Amino acid sequence: MNVDVEDLLRKGMERFTDEVQAPVGLAERAARARRRRRQAVRVAAAAGAATVVTAAAVIAATGAASVPPAPPTQARTAAYVITRVENALAGQHLVFRGHTTSGGEPSITWAYGPQNRFVEFTGSGCGHALPDGSCTNTGGSEPYLAQGTALIGGKLTGVYVTYFDRKWSGGGSPYAEPASACSTTAALEMGGPPVPTDHWSAFINATLACGAATVTGHVRIDGVDTTKITGSPVTVRLSAGYANVVREKWARARWTLYVDPSTYLPVRMYGSTETYGGPAGSTRFASVTDVQWLRPTAANIAKTLVTIPPGFRHVKSPADQ
Repeated sequence: MNVDVEDLLRKGMERFTDEVQAPVGLAERAARARRRRRQAVRVAAAAGAATVVTAAAVIAATGAASVPPAPPTQARTAAYVITRVENALAGQHLVFRGHTTSGGEPSITWAYGPQNRFVEFTGSGCGHALPDGSCTNTGGSEPYLAQGTALIGGKLTGVYVTYFDRKWSGGGSPYAEPASACSTTAALEMGGPPVPTDHWSAFINATLACGAATVTGHVRIDGVDTTKITGSPVTVRLSAGYANVVREKWARARWTLYVDPSTYLPVRMYGSTETYGGPAGSTRFASVTDVQWLRPTAANIAKTLVTIPPGFRHVKSPADQ
């Protein structure tokens, strides 16, 4: 195996996103995941190990089916929590800030209403990134890419920015975040960095109501009691062509929310995606996000928008890089 495995992964992903009827914006998310793991792919290729596949890539390569309903006892618990969620969050509007750590690549997510901004940094292990996206292993952590919404011509627009090569793409409607984790597609997304939904109360309500998650206990985080909400694991079989590219047969996503029991706002979020069942051996990508809820000041709301730096070149899509 050599670095050509990255090209195989790229071509395979593009081929299967063309063949699968995916939601608008999903191909760009798959491209983002591909770039996020570029350095890991090169290291894995040199070592003869398996490449890493994230939830976004899995979504693009598989179909979607509904999550099975919860047993009666869990449904009653969900109904109780849903009532409390509705009461706790009625009329509340705060800015979401999530700091995510995943395999040495930190990221920050900001969200407020329909606005959201995801920024990934290179991490101290990578340092400065060259124009081809590769790490120099020198210098400190710096912005690597950003995705979310920007104001262009006074209109909220979906954009994707790569800082290492000074390019940006997009210009269309913002990606529509899922309203719940009830579908397999949405549950797979929960296996990655946080989904910046604009209404957590409705998201939790719908997800508990359809049985895609259950209340599984209480956990203390940094001295604060939290209610643990665990998503039902979702396992999908990779399509034959994509499975051949990544040398795995199955993918499984898991996720957990730890919420404040008085407000039911997430305090911590955990997601993981594992691929297995092939000659490459199992691989696992996991992330932990610590959440802050901030007052909707003008300064905080401004941080939920992506800003395109002066001089960055507009390209048709991330694949043009």
